[in-house]
Amino acid sequence: MIEVITFDLWNTLIINKFYSEERLQFFFQFLQDREIFIPFDELRNAYEEKFHFSEVTFEELEFRHIYTIDRILNVLQKINIEISKKNLDLLRIEFESVMLNDPPQLKEGVKKTLEELASRYKIGLISNTGVTPGPILRKVLESHGILNFFDVTVFSDESGYFKPHPIMFKLPLEKLKCKAQNAIHVGDMLETDIKGANDFKIYSVWLNESKSPISLEIKPDYEIQQIYEVIKIVNDLK
Repeated sequence: MIEVITFDLWNTLIINKFYSEERLQFFFQFLQDREIFIPFDELRNAYEEKFHFSEVTFEELEFRHIYTIDRILNVLQKINIEISKKNLDLLRIEFESVMLNDPPQLKEGVKKTLEELASRYKIGLISNTGVTPGPILRKVLESHGILNFFDVTVFSDESGYFKPHPIMFKLPLEKLKCKAQNAIHVGDMLETDIKGANDFKIYSVWLNESKSPISLEIKPDYEIQQIYEVIKIVNDLK
């Protein structure tokens, strides 16, 4: 019997939106204002190479969350620049909150789906975060009128780990006092959402809007093309 339904955030409930250019432009002006002069192209190259730690894999990091301050320091080290802790904090705050200036939009059918399910089940959110942390993402969800549908929200910057690490699935179920066999997780990423749910013995639902071919290694229990289709799956699992 299903008691808890958890959802991924990016490209499952909200449309993925990138803020790299805004952050880069702010970074450049921030340094200029403090009389730290570096060619823009040099900063861009360092940012693109080092900000996302692309030289290592999540597996090599053991799925530990990469915090914004470490991303910034990684770029500064590349361009051989040191700044004060105060300035590091100012950069971090701007980088983490830039989303509030132009929030991502909800995907079609999300609010109605959550509204219907929340009347009958406990609802959780399990999300990896890049630069934007949980407190900011909660503000975005609140602005869209859906934060109140979630009984628990788990973000990687708060747990310390990225999906598919088991702690990301363990935390919400513990908080909601639910066994894995009574939970179902919905997400768009095979490598994070579906693998993580499968490994934790939670029912997995792959939101495959683009109708991508299924992986031979990672197989979801269910596959949908629209978010509202999860309602029928949950009803059938009663």
